[in-house]
Amino acid sequence: MAPPKQQKMPSMKELQDLLAVLDAEGGLAIGGGDESANLDDLFEDSYFHAILHNNVKQDSFSISSISTSTSDDTTTTTTPSTPTLTFETLTLPQECAWGDDHESLGRQLLVRPGYQSVLSAITSASSSSSTPQQTIYMATGGSGIGKSSLAYFLVHKLHAAGHNVVISDPMFTNALLDNQYYSSYSPHLEKHPSIHTAISTPSSSSTTKKPTWWICDDGFLPIKGTNCHVIVTGSTATTADKDTDTIRKKNKLVQPVQFQIPKWSLDEIRAGLLVSLSSTSKDSLAMTKEQEAVLESLFKKFKGNPKKTFAWVKENWTGGGGESTTTTKTSKSKSNKPKRS
Repeated sequence: MAPPKQQKMPSMKELQDLLAVLDAEGGLAIGGGDESANLDDLFEDSYFHAILHNNVKQDSFSISSISTSTSDDTTTTTTPSTPTLTFETLTLPQECAWGDDHESLGRQLLVRPGYQSVLSAITSASSSSSTPQQTIYMATGGSGIGKSSLAYFLVHKLHAAGHNVVISDPMFTNALLDNQYYSSYSPHLEKHPSIHTAISTPSSSSTTKKPTWWICDDGFLPIKGTNCHVIVTGSTATTADKDTDTIRKKNKLVQPVQFQIPKWSLDEIRAGLLVSLSSTSKDSLAMTKEQEAVLESLFKKFKGNPKKTFAWVKENWTGGGGESTTTTKTSKSKSNKPKRS
């Protein structure tokens, strides 16, 4: 008997077209015109549920620095007076994960030192004027640099600060509005009155009890008629100019203020790995000397890209699972070189 043919995965456009048909025919279960039911109860395993019910645990841990360089090609080992670095984490309850399709993030989100600076900058700028105007920020960075991680951090912190928060990707839009959770198919936001009203109402309006921040992630851009504050976290260095033209010229919105998400340092990569590989308390976080040496090699190979590094580690150190092991596949290879990318 001939083996079954492998089915080709549908493209993003094919999925969007299918959802558009279902939405038009009233067959799309999520979103739609009936807002009488709060969707919160249907998504108890989502990060939105945890944020809405204040079930996100903020913690911290410390590590000794193993590098003082963030160069693409070289690292510099520190002297015996190595400083101690402290990192924060945002941890969700069991069975929850940050993001809808970013399984590698898991329950724990590493807060990079620059995240708080971004939050402080955008909120202070939007409230400094006596007559606040719409602001649009565009965070750019290479693939796998952590743009979505920044987006999830901002969703949590902005909501905790009392703002309404909407986050969109090309497939779906999720919103925390007046302490209720809503969701809709992204290209048809006009069909969802609550979300559409939130993004089209100026944050400086006298009728606005809670200013709205709209976070557009993974290539989604704010639509024409947007009046709330916006943060675009899905633009790469190669798409930033095109995305800016779309926002400014096609959608008739204000000029975005661009800022670049920096590459990860070796210490940040190490901290991220310790978090992602740990299934227990922060007190058990540890890495062997052999693993640290391999990590430095991976840092050079992948030029500080966390997504590629974490994927290699998940494949080679955990066998594709979530539990850390004490041995590595690289121990059998010469000079601790990674076997695969």
